[in-house]
Amino acid sequence: MKKLLLLLLLAGPVWSQQRLDIDRLYTLPWIIGTAPKDFVWSADSQRLAFLWNDEGTNFMDVWMTDRYSGKPVRLTHVPRSENELDTGVAHLAWTPDQKAVLFIFQDRLYSVEPGGSPKIFVDWYPVKAVKTAPKGNMVAFLNGSRLSVVEAGSASHPKYLTNSRGFIEDFYWSSDGKTLAFIESDSSNVPEQATIDFLAERTTERMFKRPFPGETSEKRRLFFISAQGDPNIREADLGGDPMDLIFGVSRSPDSKTVLVDRSDLYIKDRRLLLIDPSTGHSSVLLREKDPNNVTAEWWSTWAPDGKGVYFTSDRDNFYHIYYEPLTGGEPKDVTKGDFAVFSTQLTPHSLFFASNQGHSEERQLYKLNLDNNQSTRITQLPGTHTPTVSPDGTIAADYFSNDLTPPDLYLQKLDNAQPEQQVTHSPLPEFSNYHWVSATYVTFPSTADGVTLHARLTLPPNFDKTKKYPAILGSVYSNTVHNQWGGRVAHPTWGLDQYLAQQGYILLNVDIRGSTGYGKAFRQRLALSYGSIDVEDLYSGVKFLESQGYVDMQRVGIWGSSYGGLLTTMSLFTKPGVYKAGVAGAPATSLFHALTGEMRTMMAPQDHKAEYEKASAFLKSDGLQDHLMIIHGMRDEIVLFKDSVVLEQRLIMKGKDVQLVVLPAAPHSWDTGPMVQTRYAYHQLIDFFKRYLGEGPS
Repeated sequence: MKKLLLLLLLAGPVWSQQRLDIDRLYTLPWIIGTAPKDFVWSADSQRLAFLWNDEGTNFMDVWMTDRYSGKPVRLTHVPRSENELDTGVAHLAWTPDQKAVLFIFQDRLYSVEPGGSPKIFVDWYPVKAVKTAPKGNMVAFLNGSRLSVVEAGSASHPKYLTNSRGFIEDFYWSSDGKTLAFIESDSSNVPEQATIDFLAERTTERMFKRPFPGETSEKRRLFFISAQGDPNIREADLGGDPMDLIFGVSRSPDSKTVLVDRSDLYIKDRRLLLIDPSTGHSSVLLREKDPNNVTAEWWSTWAPDGKGVYFTSDRDNFYHIYYEPLTGGEPKDVTKGDFAVFSTQLTPHSLFFASNQGHSEERQLYKLNLDNNQSTRITQLPGTHTPTVSPDGTIAADYFSNDLTPPDLYLQKLDNAQPEQQVTHSPLPEFSNYHWVSATYVTFPSTADGVTLHARLTLPPNFDKTKKYPAILGSVYSNTVHNQWGGRVAHPTWGLDQYLAQQGYILLNVDIRGSTGYGKAFRQRLALSYGSIDVEDLYSGVKFLESQGYVDMQRVGIWGSSYGGLLTTMSLFTKPGVYKAGVAGAPATSLFHALTGEMRTMMAPQDHKAEYEKASAFLKSDGLQDHLMIIHGMRDEIVLFKDSVVLEQRLIMKGKDVQLVVLPAAPHSWDTGPMVQTRYAYHQLIDFFKRYLGEGPS
């Protein structure tokens, strides 16, 4: 009898485990640990360098593992700062001889060999990025706004290749290691905006470059230069508008031709250009025009033999891989089917890609044989796999997580069916003291047009379907329905979600129109309609919850940030009575003040004023009948704090219920700053929902 009692006590109900606390969830060290990142294979595919912190803080050091043991070995112990936001080491690369790892720490370039101590590699300051030539003995790096090179292992000094007046966005080595290409961004004619700093000794106005839709944005140019310091810099003739976008640059295997993936600012006119770096002359290999396009998940690179290029396109509905020979003609589909291709990598004999075949919420790794175009699924664990394939195509560093597994590094052999080998173990021992709820994945029809919508549903622990629970939609945004830790990773809402679920809230995330993975028509339905069909999709989620019978429809809330703030405010303003309360973080309530990137969906306001007005939530604020909280940082350069002040004043004058939570030092990502600020903001959000939705089932 005593033994049976002991077993029952050990098994216990869910609530016998430690209760989640919002302050602990957002206090260092992270309960879930620190996710590894920046995976860089050595050229011989034997070793992998990466950044990690095994103590659960934000400060990164250099680590390494080999393909056989899978054991993580720490290479650096650089000095820590007292700043909890200091991320430590950045930008990894292997030295040309593959014996040491290059890294940047405090804007200086170092090298470290396994078992050795870090050494200054280049005593220049500041260094912002580094890349090793694929052949030869050269290393290129950004020194401020200047592209510079140094010969590794020699006594020679580094030398400047450029002294750019603009900003170098990126640079690329040629296949033979003799020349470099670089993209220069010029923002000299971009209009300025202002934020007001009340924390300085005297109130100050801080100016920053920031165009509104329809205004002049950055201009981009592509240049070629010899790594030997030849003063003759050649500019590529890219054609089109100088404000056109560049999505990719790659050199042919023989280094004689450059492939540039380019489009107009609205991503409606895509061109694959072939450029002769010796002259800068360009020709169009392929052109795709789609006046309704709203997404640009584009990738392109050379085929191993240099006779053609591979690229991704949604020309046939889903994003798939195509092959275009240099001789031209209609592209040949390499993958096809009712699924989408995401990240893609090419090796000499195989092409690897992640896709959502079979499960729209997952990302699994597939290997495609270039000789017969036969594909094989490699990864098996349910969840989201983000692979970095080794140069020889035999092994991948896999950044993996799912609903119940925080992200970690795994090694996956690519030539057999062996299971993945876990390299890092990031969660703290404390992680196992808590009950972490998992999500389920559901579908339901849109109430607007009947299209099937996908959603991520999280139920509280000890859920009882005979009771009525409060529900929260959010954090609302596009692309939120992923089987990965936290669902959407742009904000650290995993802890908030888990806490809310434990307090008895049902959580629902809906992949609204514009989300990827469901085909072209699903994405393009969002064109010119921010705050319209996407808001209807969220409402469809509310109707789904109502149909389940376990939600108290008088206690439904909604929240989101940035675009999610637009969705939150527009939902409250146009669906009065549906949501009892909503929290809008840094809400983009005026599309006229959006980023120029939003013109991919909305085009230019000069030509679509009516659509911009319809999508600007502040113009519909008279419809608010429920409770709204706005959380906004005063140093936000993405969504202007001014817009929330204007909205609040408008609501005050109309006698509406609005509360503005001001974060004086916060930028746009208001919940990724100092932990004390995150805790404060999340407590405000939680208390707001408790006040108007209550807690737990009724």
